[in-house]
Amino acid sequence: MIFRAITVIALCFGLQLTAAPVSALTNQEAALKLEALTWYAEDYPPFNYPDSDGIPTGMAVDILMAAFDKIGANIPAASFRIVPWTESYKALQKNPGTALFSMTYTPERQRMMKFVGPSVPIRVSVIVRKSDRIIIKNEADLANLKIGVIRDDIGDQLIRKMALSDEAIAKKNTLKDLVYFFERHRVNALAYSPEVFFHYIKASGGDPGLYEEAYVLKEGQVGYAFNLSTPPDVLAPLQKAIDELRADGTVAKIISAYTK
Repeated sequence: MIFRAITVIALCFGLQLTAAPVSALTNQEAALKLEALTWYAEDYPPFNYPDSDGIPTGMAVDILMAAFDKIGANIPAASFRIVPWTESYKALQKNPGTALFSMTYTPERQRMMKFVGPSVPIRVSVIVRKSDRIIIKNEADLANLKIGVIRDDIGDQLIRKMALSDEAIAKKNTLKDLVYFFERHRVNALAYSPEVFFHYIKASGGDPGLYEEAYVLKEGQVGYAFNLSTPPDVLAPLQKAIDELRADGTVAKIISAYTK
């Protein structure tokens, strides 16, 4: 699985990224403010997704719940709202008192919102059908493809940076719609997390062996994003808790449980 190869890098990288300001609030005070937030998540397995009872689960959920336990925040996983990415992404930027995960770190996003984490490493790639025998050696080769993306997803944002024409990009609001287009050859490729894509194909009864990663767009980290107005001292105890969970091996253990 993709996480095993980069987990060690992620652990070291995370310690550099996650220095948090000293909190002026006690854990209890910060926990109460975190409990008052509206928490959004996407159906994005194995990071975060609803279980058979509709309760959010996944490695990012488990890490967050462990961090909540550390600071005494009473926020049940059932309170996380799993909604389409486009809807939650817009709500996060527009509405104070909101949080969203899992969110891939980018410099642009770090200017638009506040982050706690990172929690889990991620890769975003161009995924193609093996039968099409598409070879992508560099970004220039992408200009010859019709590429499907989830609107406002990291794949969408990375592809848009490459100055491809609007006609070369097909945007959908859900992975279900995107896969539907892909399987019917309405797009040549997808820009998405291969871990999530292959999990979805397998869970929906498809054959993951029909597809492959043709080109890596980004290797990075995901974390928990908050509206830009969120006070730093509310987030500092949560950041400290995640740092401690990473240092004591809990984060690696949770990731391993979903990727072995």
